[in-house]
Amino acid sequence: MSWTSARVAGSILAAATVTLAFAAPASADAPTPPKKGPGVGSSTTVACGLNYPAKDPHGWANFPANTVTLRSGPSNSCIQTGQGMYDQRAQYLCYTPGDGGTWTDVRNTSTGEQGWVRDDQLAGYGSNVPCETSPPPASVRG
Repeated sequence: MSWTSARVAGSILAAATVTLAFAAPASADAPTPPKKGPGVGSSTTVACGLNYPAKDPHGWANFPANTVTLRSGPSNSCIQTGQGMYDQRAQYLCYTPGDGGTWTDVRNTSTGEQGWVRDDQLAGYGSNVPCETSPPPASVRG
């Protein structure tokens, strides 16, 4: 093999190595959220003012380092009902689909406030227990 061929082969190998380095995940330690489907009762409409009793017997965690907003329903368009701060404990009640993903109905055990938080903002990706097992059919409001 001539030095020109070896140099070209070396360049191709270097390019392939760089490509593989960029294709690898940024961190192998990053937690992967549990797979939640669209959820039972997924719909194109979101209702505010929903609350459920505790259905998740294992749903306890501290709120994350950032303050999270509790809302009256699974949407950022629902009104604020409270906040969860890093030194407070959350009781996860159940989850449901909402705007931008699944949302967990939580109760702040320090303040007693109850509301909805999008799962990607909660430790452990929120509750793993759906709020409804036999929901009414989904409907579209026009």
